Amino acid sequence: MDDLPYAPDGIPPRLKEPRSFYDGVGQATRIISQNVIVFERLTRRALQQQQLANRMHHRYVLVRVLKTAGVASVDGQSFRLDVGDGLLLMPYQFHHFHDLESESLRWLIITFDLKQGTSLLAPLSYHRLQLDAGAHALWSEVVRLWASDTSISRAELLPVLDRLLERLRLLSSIGEPGVNEARLNPGSQWISEIESLIIQSVREGWTFGTVAKQAGISERHLRDRFEQQMGLTMSEYRSNYQLHTAISLMRDSSCSLSSVAELCGFNSQSVFTRFIRRMSGLTPRELSQQIRSGNYPPAEQGERGRVGRFSSGTGESESTEFQRGVGPQFEISLCQR
Repeated sequence: MDDLPYAPDGIPPRLKEPRSFYDGVGQATRIISQNVIVFERLTRRALQQQQLANRMHHRYVLVRVLKTAGVASVDGQSFRLDVGDGLLLMPYQFHHFHDLESESLRWLIITFDLKQGTSLLAPLSYHRLQLDAGAHALWSEVVRLWASDTSISRAELLPVLDRLLERLRLLSSIGEPGVNEARLNPGSQWISEIESLIIQSVREGWTFGTVAKQAGISERHLRDRFEQQMGLTMSEYRSNYQLHTAISLMRDSSCSLSSVAELCGFNSQSVFTRFIRRMSGLTPRELSQQIRSGNYPPAEQGERGRVGRFSSGTGESESTEFQRGVGPQFEISLCQR
């Protein structure tokens, strides 16, 4: 019975008798996705959106590179994504893409909420996802079902995505870590180091002069080189990191606004209030209330709160098509501290 011949349709001619009719296959907690949206980005400009709403990813974002490699920076950690690689971004993770090898590209993107299984996906964070044949097939099936645009096919999409996420989770437990600095070219490696220093400056209260000293170059050279490679100033980068951090902390009702301000590098509550109002158009309390009620970012963000030329996201909200996906709406309440 160990080597059963298989029928042409893949079903074996005989099945082994179950050892028990009461203890079967089950899982106490499993991944259940909701409100799934599938789209693609074909140009550098489309991938690197500038609007504030496009930087505020309050959903999970699963990325797969089909054409044109690049570098993803997630909370200051850099990964090179080659063709075939994937990446999972958690809600409100500070991220952007740079060093794209061509203006023309094709990156597939799936955004979704989770009804269940948050803890199961946590290990995928900060990992470059390498797909096997099974994961490639499931990715293709998700995209095919989305493109079919029929109610029956789209209803089938949700469990297929759940299977893909589960397979990626299992692959990550046996694969190499996603953060692999050796795969970065010297320019990307330098940017990764500077990003880490800027993020550390928030925690330590450093000036950019101190960051430059830590990097071993003059502040003017540091600022010029950073802006040339990243397309935004160091001040814009740090401000956007502080905003992402604040939003992430505000999701936790037990975290006071004074604690949020301190953890974001502000020793003065009034300075923090002015910063949040400048970035979002809201007071910290108003922003916190919108986040906890699931109303942030708003569907129509407009230009309010736009800062410089920062462009980090996949541009999910540039069309009303992306306001509603497959499956019931589900708002995330996970606190990331």
